[in-house]
Amino acid sequence: MTTTQETEQAKGRLLRTIDATVAQLWKWGPLYLLIAISPGLALWPLLTGTLRHIIKNDLSIGQRYAMLAAVAISVVATTAAYVAVWRRRRQSEPSLGFGDSVVATNRWAFIVLAGPLLVGLHVARIEIKHAVFTSFLTAAVTALAMVFFYRLLGLKRFAPPEDPFVPARDGRLARGVLVAGLVGYCALLSWFSLLDHRNLATTVYDLGIYDNLVWQTSHGHFLDCSLIRGGNHMSAHFDPILLLLGPIYLLYPHAETLLVIQTLWLASGALPLWLAARRRLKNEWMATILAFVYFLYPALHGVNMFDFHSVALMVPLAMWAVYLLDAGAMRRYWLVFALLLATREDISLLNCFIGAYAILIGRTRTGLATIAISLVYLTGVKMFVMADSSLLMSADKAYSYIYFYEEMIPHEQEGARGLFTTLLVNPLFALQVLFKEEKLLFFFHLLLPMLALPFAAGRKVVLMLHGLLFLGLASRKHLFSLHYQYSALLFPMLFAALPDGVARMTDSERLRTLGLTRARVAWTLMLGMLTGSALVSWKRGVLLDNASFVAGWTRLDRRPTPEMKERYAKVQEIVARIGPESKVSVSHEIGPHFSNRRHAYHWPAINDAQFIILFTDVYSFSKDDERRYQRLVQRGKFRVLEDTHGVILLERIGTSELPEEFRGEYGERPSEDAAIEAASGQPPRKTPTAAPKSTSPRAGANDDAKGEAATASP
Repeated sequence: MTTTQETEQAKGRLLRTIDATVAQLWKWGPLYLLIAISPGLALWPLLTGTLRHIIKNDLSIGQRYAMLAAVAISVVATTAAYVAVWRRRRQSEPSLGFGDSVVATNRWAFIVLAGPLLVGLHVARIEIKHAVFTSFLTAAVTALAMVFFYRLLGLKRFAPPEDPFVPARDGRLARGVLVAGLVGYCALLSWFSLLDHRNLATTVYDLGIYDNLVWQTSHGHFLDCSLIRGGNHMSAHFDPILLLLGPIYLLYPHAETLLVIQTLWLASGALPLWLAARRRLKNEWMATILAFVYFLYPALHGVNMFDFHSVALMVPLAMWAVYLLDAGAMRRYWLVFALLLATREDISLLNCFIGAYAILIGRTRTGLATIAISLVYLTGVKMFVMADSSLLMSADKAYSYIYFYEEMIPHEQEGARGLFTTLLVNPLFALQVLFKEEKLLFFFHLLLPMLALPFAAGRKVVLMLHGLLFLGLASRKHLFSLHYQYSALLFPMLFAALPDGVARMTDSERLRTLGLTRARVAWTLMLGMLTGSALVSWKRGVLLDNASFVAGWTRLDRRPTPEMKERYAKVQEIVARIGPESKVSVSHEIGPHFSNRRHAYHWPAINDAQFIILFTDVYSFSKDDERRYQRLVQRGKFRVLEDTHGVILLERIGTSELPEEFRGEYGERPSEDAAIEAASGQPPRKTPTAAPKSTSPRAGANDDAKGEAATASP
């Protein structure tokens, strides 16, 4: 062999060696590099408090090089760890190459990639300023966790039973955990709801309205409400289920009772979910995990924390209806069906989809009867009970909901027909309305905690169509928000379908062709839902403080200031002194504290009010409101009795008397100086200048409330 041939062979061997090395590096190198830098990327911002650079990129030159050094140290430390693992493995596998060891280590170490992502989620207000990016981080961490869970469940010590859908050995413990979660949710959300109320963050729209409505109904004035146009709630909705709340409400006739009832009632939705999951999945622990997904659900928190609404009462009822249909408990089904009809007139439309589901599962007579009774009931209520017979009503006769769908209804006179006409003649526009970024984010946050499994539930998908259309085609932003009551029309049906979605996904033929183990898939889905729920709840729910959650119109102040506590104490003092029989006119934020009476009016309506109670320390108390208030006093119609902490109490002059103890403090008649000032047109005693407006996140939130007061119902 010539020297030239030997040289060529040596070159060939070198090239083959390089090719093999590159191929091996490509096999494990990129993932290893990402894993190696992850600890540095995660720890350096936490240790130095420079989290905001993740979205600002505002590090100084020195800080940038310091972070590079941290990343370099991370690579060195990770490499040392990988080498140590390789050397240890070689003791039992002498022929094990470093590359093969790195591949095996990567299979577990990849979970470190979640570190920088979680640090990114810690950035202040990232969920507000970068909602799409936050959603990506949440989904990425959930996906990484699910891959890790699947591999972990492959280890002998963590291996689940071969059949995941069997009763748990410690089912009693699972039920105990369920009860603990139920009690914990009720206690925490009741506290948050009451705290929000005491912070004067609840409003006339809608807690004040429902408090007055239930008070009037429980005192024999069926669905009367002096705070809304027409004086009766049937100008907006027909919700006779509120009659059932009367006996409980009368034990403590205050708005706080409604807040606690709503919390307990919504929490009870975990029971039909748990029973449905145990029936379909057979395993108590799986059922309990799904119940905790429910407790963590941000949309549930939004319904719970936004004042009080009759539509919230349908959440557990809808889930009970589906469960009872599946279980064949028809007598109880018809009872729940009747309660659903009584919840609100428009729930009849949802009942039609429940009837369609009954037909699909072979309960044809029940389904047809459900649809027929629902439509007859809706028609009867619209024709003979409510002020307007049209589906969305019109503003000239009652409260109108046409503006909810103003994009889909370009001509107001068409009413609901306009919506269906647009669907038929311009479906591409309807898709444009549906695929807005904020709606996609809304549906993402609804579905990620459930891993979108309800859409794998087969026939139960029909249950979701009503909510998807109602929310997806809406123009009004509050309908596709986690923080208002409207999501209640969809998410109960998602939960009702969830156990079936889990079962069908677990038994999917496609997963079997991928070689995935059935038991590991089932438990991975469970743990993945728990992870996704925790992450979405962290950034969107009420359980942990974040920048995105609002309790309806306002932020929840978890740590009220001493001034806020003093203000609430002053409001309670005024409540006690004016008595329950007084006729009052109240401003928006303070209304629910005075609404439990026969005559309560929404400022600036005065009617025959003896007292006016105003809360001026908010943006919703406008300059027009201030001028109205000053004119009343300057013209001698009302006198100022209180003006502290932004709360003003006015008494009508010459038409009413204060209770004895109140009269002693302020006098029965206006002072001589005040009378002279009123007659001369000069400012009365302690007429305030423009009240300082709150700079808290709740300020300005009630602009929407005022618009709703003019055109829509609670």
